Amino acid sequence: MNRPRLTIITPSYNQAEFLERTLDSVLGQGYENLEYMVVDGGSTDGSAEILVRYDDRLAWWVSERDDGQTDALNKGLARATGDIVAYINSDDYYLPGAFDAAVGALEASDALWAVGGARFVDAEGKPTEVWWPQPPPKNRIWWLLGPWGVPQAATFWRREVFDRYGGFRRDMHYVFDTEFGLRLAFDGQLPATIDQELAVRVVHPDAKSWNPAEFAREQRRFGDLFRDKLTWRERVALRAAPLIDASGLPRLLRRAGVLSQIQPVAGPPE
Repeated sequence: MNRPRLTIITPSYNQAEFLERTLDSVLGQGYENLEYMVVDGGSTDGSAEILVRYDDRLAWWVSERDDGQTDALNKGLARATGDIVAYINSDDYYLPGAFDAAVGALEASDALWAVGGARFVDAEGKPTEVWWPQPPPKNRIWWLLGPWGVPQAATFWRREVFDRYGGFRRDMHYVFDTEFGLRLAFDGQLPATIDQELAVRVVHPDAKSWNPAEFAREQRRFGDLFRDKLTWRERVALRAAPLIDASGLPRLLRRAGVLSQIQPVAGPPE
């Protein structure tokens, strides 16, 4: 049976320490109809030398200065020919069977995207928690204040998603994946969920996710970006967002697990 063409994009910059493991996790999936691209931002740490060794197994790669991760991803998307598209950062990696599970979920669903669980490990490789995708809250205000999102490393989209909704915002560098998911959700396009861990997120001091302040700064833009998608009642409630945030309620809800989708290492949600 002919499987859909799958395009994987890896944006990278000075991640030679992790890059080869990422490459092997993609190429080792055994998925035959694969198009794999690496968009390196002009690394100076030996990353290009690694890519040269993998040249015959990559559909395309480049190592040149760019304007950051979203620029790199959109550069890859412009070349992508796959029916299904995903990206994995160069310090993260896929788990065995991830591609078969993701493609199978999309083949069995009318959803435009699918997402599974993402395991978090520390710099020594010790598992700490798993982010399992959950439906967004009924109250759409919390989509923006939470905010609602899904684990990027375990997310796969049909190509038509980018044709219909555009690429990633180049003026965002930390929560562009969350913004893209909200773009889909506000249009009624929720993902098919997969009760399987598909990828591993490596949390280390050089990772972008190490500094949550930058994420919070960009998240504060969501209210303006999606205000037109809200009802007038929701817009009125959104005006109270600074007071809600100052009250500490969102932090308490996350701590209680109401808004958090990240759990200590365990099985998928019931």
